[in-house]
Amino acid sequence: MRPSARHVAFEALLQMAENEGYSNIVIDKALQAAGLDPRDAGLASAIFYGVLERRLPLEHLLRQCLSDPRKKVDPWVWNLLLCGAYQILYLDRVPDSAAVNQAVEEAKTYKGGAFTGLVNGVLRNLSRRKEQLTLPEGDSLQARSLRSSIPQELLALWQKSYGEEVLSKLLEALDRRPPLYLRVNTQRVTVEELGRLLAPRGAALEPVETLPGAAILRGEGSPASLPEFEEGLFHVQDLSAQLACTLLEAKPGQTLCDCCAAPGGKSFTLAQDMEDRGALYAFDLYKGRVGLIQQGAQRLGLGCVVAKRADATQPYEGLPPMDGVLCDVPCSGYGVIRRKPEIRYKPLSSVRELPALQLRILENGATLVKPGGLLLYTTCTLNPAENQQVASRFLEAHPEFEPAPFQLPGVTRLPGEASHMATLLPCNGGSDGFFAARFRRKGDL
Repeated sequence: MRPSARHVAFEALLQMAENEGYSNIVIDKALQAAGLDPRDAGLASAIFYGVLERRLPLEHLLRQCLSDPRKKVDPWVWNLLLCGAYQILYLDRVPDSAAVNQAVEEAKTYKGGAFTGLVNGVLRNLSRRKEQLTLPEGDSLQARSLRSSIPQELLALWQKSYGEEVLSKLLEALDRRPPLYLRVNTQRVTVEELGRLLAPRGAALEPVETLPGAAILRGEGSPASLPEFEEGLFHVQDLSAQLACTLLEAKPGQTLCDCCAAPGGKSFTLAQDMEDRGALYAFDLYKGRVGLIQQGAQRLGLGCVVAKRADATQPYEGLPPMDGVLCDVPCSGYGVIRRKPEIRYKPLSSVRELPALQLRILENGATLVKPGGLLLYTTCTLNPAENQQVASRFLEAHPEFEPAPFQLPGVTRLPGEASHMATLLPCNGGSDGFFAARFRRKGDL
């Protein structure tokens, strides 16, 4: 007997709470194991992501329905209550009674049903009072945190770093579903041709006019399930990453390096810009992730990608001088919380060691760049300590490099941002939050 959609969502949320996995990987594995039909899989995904995205307001409203709002609730039970509360408060097509009854049945399986009464009472109380329960209004960080489900410390960082106007627009953008961007494999097909192939499958492809080869995919289902994906006609890649790749100005016959490449999207885009001629070294620390790069390159028919295991913080050996090096470093990920909502709850204290690691990777990658070559530093976070500050520290310590100014189509820099840096925002062009800084090694090619 197949499990219910609600049970699959609940079990996936428990795994997130216990093991802190990536949300997309956790729910994909859960859905695959459960074998749900498309409708139930859609409901399970909606509950799973909904609870992650709305955790702070859900907890705030649930606590008002406890007999003692300060009471600590068993974590298993709390996750069950969150699942029920999300359905009651945010899913209009789900009857409240169905959400309550399913949660009660789930509670019967835990510790001899000791919490069945609590689950039933709290969720029925929430259902009765949901029209009266409200979130705080106003512009205080506390109120905005509860409405946006983004912790106050992260809001305060963005307010201080980017200003009040950008913060307001950013919060509006983060509350909307992000577009799904593809990079069309221009070695095999044009955007127009791929669009015609996808149309009979109920998928529509919308070209990005400012960036050849980029397109928005509209339609239901996983892109990886499409035959055109298996045939290597595209890979999934956000617009921000595709724009960043253009900054290396990849050309056929060049030698490039992607220092932290897995799962390989930027390597693939660069290889296509090279028309699959030359050599693109794609490194990752872990053997399994190197395998993912190799599989992707093979699927896309990109023979110039050389995927190998390497530690980006340690000296490289046996490599030729590079025309361009990309350091897309490990980061806090605050720019991609629309796609991985669990990241928003990552405490700032947990990422304080990252800038030192990021600088070390950048400095190590810089050793590969030939005179006149380009060095590109990128992150998918919105945190100046990992972005502008790392880039500035690198230039101060390395006079052999100079700023390499650039413009990106459709991107307006933050006020006062240097011409060799750019912060991409979801409220300015629709891409994920992203940062890029470009340098050139002094001398002639």
